[in-house]
Amino acid sequence: MSALPRRSLLALPLLGALVACSDSPTPAATPPASTPTASAPTSLPPRVARHGVDAEQLAMSVYKDASCGCCSGWVRHAEEHGFAITTELPDNLATVWTEHEIPLEMQSCHLARNRDGHLFVGHVPVRHVLEYLADPPRGARGLSVPAMPVGTPGMEQGDQFDPYSVMLLTDGEPEVFAKVATAKEQEV
Repeated sequence: MSALPRRSLLALPLLGALVACSDSPTPAATPPASTPTASAPTSLPPRVARHGVDAEQLAMSVYKDASCGCCSGWVRHAEEHGFAITTELPDNLATVWTEHEIPLEMQSCHLARNRDGHLFVGHVPVRHVLEYLADPPRGARGLSVPAMPVGTPGMEQGDQFDPYSVMLLTDGEPEVFAKVATAKEQEV
């Protein structure tokens, strides 16, 4: 599957499973189904704390494929900003999308869920996660960066950057939460 462009991976749930982006070699041993449950961070970096988000909201479970390097890149991005991440490795990500009622056009390569049930699909920059958590819009379930735009956290490829929209997940039609035109606009 490595011959598929990253953006083509979005369509794979239709086949019953999302094939992970293979940015890192497949581990020799079978990894555990999940890592130990992360507890909420005790202190937040100042640039994160200024958003007024309770540290408890930054404890999240991330559902991803074991060999997906870009998902691991997003996890590092979140952890560098004070998030406490537990990684879950489901046998089939399609069941995660179904369980959380994520429409095909809003899917990506991983899903993060915080303790309050807010969902963050794909490579949503921490900046936008914090903005959302500080004041969740009425009727919202979370945010999504559909597909896998180059230059998003975890999808860095040198100076390359594809502008994209961060979408608001609602029970109705998704709405634009933020438009990101440059890599600088992703910074906390």
